[in-house]
Amino acid sequence: MRKPALLLVLCSVLPGVALAATVPVTVDLDLDRRALSPDIFGVSGWPNFQQVAYPLVRWGGNSTTRYNWQADVHNTAGDWFFMNIPDGNGTPAASSFEAGIAAALAADANPLVTLTTIGYIAKPVQQKRWGFSQIKYGPQLQDECSYFGSNPPAWCTADAGNGLCNPAQNQTPFCNASGVIVNNDPLDTSDLATAQTMRNWVGHLQQTFGSAANGGVRNYALDNEPMLWNSTHRDVHPQPLTYDEIWQRTVDYASAVKAQDPAAQVFGPVTWGYCDLFGSAADNCVDGSDRQAHGGKPFVKWYLGKVCEYQAQNGVRLVDVLDLHYYPQGQGVVDFSDPPNGSETATVSARRLRSLKELYDANWESESWIADLGNDATWHYSRPNLIPRVRAWIDEECPGTRLAITEYNWGADNGASSALAQAEALAIFAREGVDAAARWVMPDSGSLVERAFRLYLDYDGQGSRVQGFSTRAISSDVDALGAYAVHAPGQRVMILLFNKATTATTATIDLGTSLAGPWKLYRFSGTSDLAQVASGNINGSTIAVSNMPARSANLLVLPDSDLIFADGFEP
Repeated sequence: MRKPALLLVLCSVLPGVALAATVPVTVDLDLDRRALSPDIFGVSGWPNFQQVAYPLVRWGGNSTTRYNWQADVHNTAGDWFFMNIPDGNGTPAASSFEAGIAAALAADANPLVTLTTIGYIAKPVQQKRWGFSQIKYGPQLQDECSYFGSNPPAWCTADAGNGLCNPAQNQTPFCNASGVIVNNDPLDTSDLATAQTMRNWVGHLQQTFGSAANGGVRNYALDNEPMLWNSTHRDVHPQPLTYDEIWQRTVDYASAVKAQDPAAQVFGPVTWGYCDLFGSAADNCVDGSDRQAHGGKPFVKWYLGKVCEYQAQNGVRLVDVLDLHYYPQGQGVVDFSDPPNGSETATVSARRLRSLKELYDANWESESWIADLGNDATWHYSRPNLIPRVRAWIDEECPGTRLAITEYNWGADNGASSALAQAEALAIFAREGVDAAARWVMPDSGSLVERAFRLYLDYDGQGSRVQGFSTRAISSDVDALGAYAVHAPGQRVMILLFNKATTATTATIDLGTSLAGPWKLYRFSGTSDLAQVASGNINGSTIAVSNMPARSANLLVLPDSDLIFADGFEP
């Protein structure tokens, strides 16, 4: 029998102050149960694990595509004048990469290592080299020194151009009519690399850290955003990638990894965003001749089918984890030009929080250029519905494939709405069944967004985590209040409440089962660090969390259900 009890948490009303809006929340611990993967709380970068114990750390990004592991040299690609930069003293053992791997494994974190599949690695020379020399290829629109204006630093290299030119000023055969340097020599910066090169690297990591099955590196990604190589790495791969080319590279490189370490988990194809869910770099975003030459199938759907087709024919699962990148495209939502603050205007903040619906809501139309793609009757391009969409593709084409979102970002590190969006994004990943995720990039130490991760990884300062099974929690007004439930059987029930309103909000929660014992409430906001803010006891099936501050993230930790089935097992 239910024992109704309404517990008001932090209910204080000052004279003349309006009561907070009330949002009912319904929880059912038996429905929509899905194991929460701790790897969704990952980041890109090497953290201080004693400060925040991120369970997954990704080593990736444009500068990892041509990393030479033997010489410890990377290439910055289009991010910075296509330049080779030496790291450390030129040996693997002294590299920051191997130091990061060692620290991650010592902290029981899972490293995700990006392997090159582009066919080139940086030359093993401990000095800067660059892809578009102005001496060799003629004057260009910008170089490493002119980037800084009239007072460049002493270390810049004026010969290092950006690969763009004015045909009226650069009359060499390298400057085409479109103002792009073409037919440059990839060997200016890079050496050829093959699948065997990567197999050798995996073998070295096995020898150094152990095999995937014995505590070593387990996760390998098939490069980084290959559908953008014709722009980010156009000095070595100027042609747009096609369906067939990326699949052949998958076969070559994933086979090499699996042959070297059969227990390794391969992530692919590492898309860059929305367009290459549907088409290749040779297509026009979501459609084109390449897609039509492959039965009109969206690229990722087609790729999944090839993975399981190959497995059926050869007995080898080449790709274990579908690896996607996703950035909301609404104006101001993600702004890397103004770190760490970004835009926190009322308009952008509200748009940022609404854009979370792109992850899961089949009826939500993106408030960005994605809406201009139209609501196609079959593919509904204007309505991303990202996670359910690709999970359906997995079920249709290659069941058993896990899902990772290894780059995403919902705003600047020190934005209040960005931190709230980050916290809710993690809850969405848990509810919708994402298996691994890594924010780009790791938030700054002490930042608001770091608080969002600590809410899940160390909410009480004693190492307590949000873990267990995501279960059903329904908010009657998702635009005002996000509500999520996580059940750790035999331990606790956790209710996550995200007040997206600009005023205080009260949540009245029907737990659907009777609970008895002590509870604690944890909270952070743009103006307050993560801390316990209230505690009490519950003896019933209802509870209210009152006057949650505007734009705050709240974690209610309750005792586990006191109901026991007749067979002795908990519900």
